[in-house]
Amino acid sequence: MTPRASTGTIPAPPPLPAFTEGTRSGTGPLSAEMLIVCLDPEDATATLASFLDANNIVFDAALAGPDAILGRITRVMQPLSPQPLALPSELEACSAALCTELQSMPKLKLVLTLGISTHIVVLGACGIPLSRLDFRPGEITHLPDGLLLADGCHFPNTPFPAEMMAQRRSALTELSPKIRAALRPTV
Repeated sequence: MTPRASTGTIPAPPPLPAFTEGTRSGTGPLSAEMLIVCLDPEDATATLASFLDANNIVFDAALAGPDAILGRITRVMQPLSPQPLALPSELEACSAALCTELQSMPKLKLVLTLGISTHIVVLGACGIPLSRLDFRPGEITHLPDGLLLADGCHFPNTPFPAEMMAQRRSALTELSPKIRAALRPTV
């Protein structure tokens, strides 16, 4: 069963001040074509090391070869509530901040969300009602403005059942060729 987001809508956020590099925690340039949105960039970068290497995703333009995907990884929110899922008010505030970051990335083609909370925040940042798009791990969705949304699972840094962790890694492995094909289509 696919988790379903709330059917409520998020009103358009008020205009935000111009985004500048460093106002949100993240790694990688604003000129990136792929944004990974997660709960903790440091943990995610370590956990995703094999995924990043296998897909030639780099966070430094100086390291980007001709086939490399220039990426950025950013935190969806801080601090997190101690609940399993973030509170709606937290998600709305994070959506507004992420909206500015997304608008400041002129070459952005694909956003990879790691978990349902990040999926909800990205939808809010894009002005898409939660009832319009379910969280679908392993799938890529074309948003109305042309941005691609790839849903992946969150990898917790706390003890987690090995079978569930293996399922999450498998889903991300299956998503890898879809991401590469979306960003580097062959003619």
